[in-house]
Amino acid sequence: MTMASTNPQRRPTAESCSDLARQPHQSAWLPITKAAARADVSPRTVKRWIAAGLLSATRLPSPGGKGHLRIRVGDLESLLSRGTLR
Repeated sequence: MTMASTNPQRRPTAESCSDLARQPHQSAWLPITKAAARADVSPRTVKRWIAAGLLSATRLPSPGGKGHLRIRVGDLESLLSRGTLR
């Protein structure tokens, strides 16, 4: 096992996110579009939830600091299970 795979605080990469999105466990990461589809809302709504602090997200590393957002499946499921969003 490599050192990077034992660090739970490691930021996701594009490759690890696509691999993790296929796995059905709570630490999987989803892009905004897939999170929106899973919640049956628009991607803009997911971004509003993030801006309002209702949903946490992380950005993939990029040269300009504007990397793609990723959301943990568990965080999204927790938000949806509250049932107060619609």
